[in-house]
Amino acid sequence: MSTVIPMFSNNSALQTIRDGGYGSADFDVETAPLTYLPDSHGIKFLSSKSVIYRKDTGAELGVHGRGYKAVPPKAMIDSGRDILERSPLKLNNMKERIDTSHDGARTFVHWTLPEHTYQTPDGDEASLSLLAITSFDGTWPFMISAAAVQYACTNQQVFVTGEVAVYKAKHTQSLDIDHGGRVITKCLSIFEQERELWRAWHKKEQTDRQAFNCFARTLKATKALELSAEGHQPEDILNKMPRRNTSLEYMWNKWNSVYRKRLGGNYWAVYNTMTDWSTHAPSARASTMVNIAAIKNQRHEAVRSAIVSSDMRRAA
Repeated sequence: MSTVIPMFSNNSALQTIRDGGYGSADFDVETAPLTYLPDSHGIKFLSSKSVIYRKDTGAELGVHGRGYKAVPPKAMIDSGRDILERSPLKLNNMKERIDTSHDGARTFVHWTLPEHTYQTPDGDEASLSLLAITSFDGTWPFMISAAAVQYACTNQQVFVTGEVAVYKAKHTQSLDIDHGGRVITKCLSIFEQERELWRAWHKKEQTDRQAFNCFARTLKATKALELSAEGHQPEDILNKMPRRNTSLEYMWNKWNSVYRKRLGGNYWAVYNTMTDWSTHAPSARASTMVNIAAIKNQRHEAVRSAIVSSDMRRAA
């Protein structure tokens, strides 16, 4: 579920977005002792554990120790907004999108900052984007990371040069809003490092086989890599796979039909193919679409991990 709220001026930006509410994250949570029912002994309480659940639906969100602070996602969203307010980032025309998944156990808040927009190596433009995530199921602490959104393809361009998070806090501690406002400015220097890497990627040629292998490594498609090492061509590899890999097919098709033609046979085109998949590729099963925000985040992490562990990261 998603909510998109435009923000129109720097002075009123945060108030405008606060007035817009919290979308699918607008719910409260409760904590209850974890119980169990041994045979013929009545209900027992597990004193060291508590279950977190939604007040509106009763859905279980997670089980944690006694030190865990069950903060509603809307409070964490307010904290992210406060951090932005205390930062020197330019907020004019900023946009916010709120997504939730797993019955509300995970919350994602995307902020796009058009005032921080720069040209990409192919002449397109990309704007700084920040992602705040939090979870009740132990997947993540509260953290804010930096990325970019490219205009022409709307791909979320995963950053690979800096730390994954520019701000992070555990659920057992209070958020330091003033500190967050100061450290979040790191995203500007990270963005400049990314742009330097993008320019290097635009000059680094890649063959079809090299591109295919990058896609296979991102997906951990071991069989595809083995067949490639044996000299098989990508089209033959896709046909020889013991099980159809729709994600690998998606990237290979996008590479051939879109990005190699538009951007050339280089690392920049490889990267855009990968981020197209992580941003736009449909889920293989319709039943998982309710959790598409979490799926996309996992894909972004897969792209980042693949690049960081390869020579793409060292191309500059």
